[in-house]
Amino acid sequence: MDSQLIDRLLTLSQLSVDDDAKTELRQDLETIIEYVEIMQAVDTDSIEPLAHAFDLDQPLRCDVADPEIDRELMQSTAPTVEAGFYLVPKVIPSR
Repeated sequence: MDSQLIDRLLTLSQLSVDDDAKTELRQDLETIIEYVEIMQAVDTDSIEPLAHAFDLDQPLRCDVADPEIDRELMQSTAPTVEAGFYLVPKVIPSR
């Protein structure tokens, strides 16, 4: 990785750094590229892709209304409430 490439990357990213920072940046980028090359060398042909890093089931509770909740207490801190509903500013324009 040469200084021309570093200058080009800085131009594309619209960043400006001094010469000492460019040297440090070049070293950091070279280290990152080395890590990527190491990861690309790993044989993953027999590994099934994951949708998530942890293959765990998420236990969910039943979504049921709780008549014991004190609605007035819960809504007492809301900025605006009307007829038991939270009122919020309109964020989607009408058609």
